[in-house]
Amino acid sequence: MNAPRSVAAFVRARRPAWERLGALAARAGGGRLPLAEVEELDRLYRRAAADLALARSRFAGSDAEGYLSELVATTYRALYRPRARGAAFARLVRSEIPAAAGRRLRELALAALLFAAGLAGGAAAVALDPGAADLLVPARVRAAVAAGRMWTGELLTAAPGVAGAALLHNNVSAAALAFGLGLTAGLGTALVLLLNGLLLGAVLAYVAANGMAGDLLGFVAAHGPLELSAFVVAGQAGLALAAALVDPGEAPRREALQRAGRDAGRLLAAVVPALTVAALLEATISPRATVPPLARGALGIGLAAALWAWLLGGRRAARAATSSPAHDGGGDTLPA
Repeated sequence: MNAPRSVAAFVRARRPAWERLGALAARAGGGRLPLAEVEELDRLYRRAAADLALARSRFAGSDAEGYLSELVATTYRALYRPRARGAAFARLVRSEIPAAAGRRLRELALAALLFAAGLAGGAAAVALDPGAADLLVPARVRAAVAAGRMWTGELLTAAPGVAGAALLHNNVSAAALAFGLGLTAGLGTALVLLLNGLLLGAVLAYVAANGMAGDLLGFVAAHGPLELSAFVVAGQAGLALAAALVDPGEAPRREALQRAGRDAGRLLAAVVPALTVAALLEATISPRATVPPLARGALGIGLAAALWAWLLGGRRAARAATSSPAHDGGGDTLPA
């Protein structure tokens, strides 16, 4: 049979077999099939794998390719279901989370840009007009700086578990807000990223103007890089939802949103542990002068670098995930 010249003709010619395969795979995943249907499933699975190879060579990047990637992986899992829960968790950590990050690199770049713009804006506002600190810098911070002391010392008066829990609650709340407001077509997520960057930039400029930049940087060195990295990833998750709402592509908006939601959920599975570690560091290591600043800085940069090395392996993981049985739905949906 001659290869189709267009993706539309390809989909029209193969769609009935794909839909039949999807129905059989769904039934196989929930129980047993008669022998005749098992044989049909195997035959359609092999044909779909060949169609996937054709789509990758002729229609790379199309929704048809993404749909077939998901269909082939789903069918494989139905045929060879893993029995160990640990295998699913290992797959999530090893490939699914990095693959989700790799599929959403544009959203990551936009989240980082919005946060950086807020950071630069807050710092510039206070540097150019010291009076802006009255609006942008919290009163508690201004009072502490006026007294020549850091406002973070109160962490030493609370038990690490109590302080860590409070810090974790605050961090997760901000991350959840950045994620959830993606459903406002990204406007809320963008605002959260900008405002948090604005506040941080203003505080940095304010303490620098009062000769306390070294104290602040020494405090945030251990937990700050990891905490801010996780916050940007939460913004990436929110913008992934927004992208599905604003530009669903060839897929129906509902299906695009479901696909984006799966990726966003995987990203949040990386955000929460990272924020937990950051909160524990902020409650235990960061406020203690007995830990040298260089050691705190090495710890903070090392943890953030490890997080980004894991996530930014996602471009390769995204490709591998759609080629392997472990892939579970990150690909595109069959065009309507």
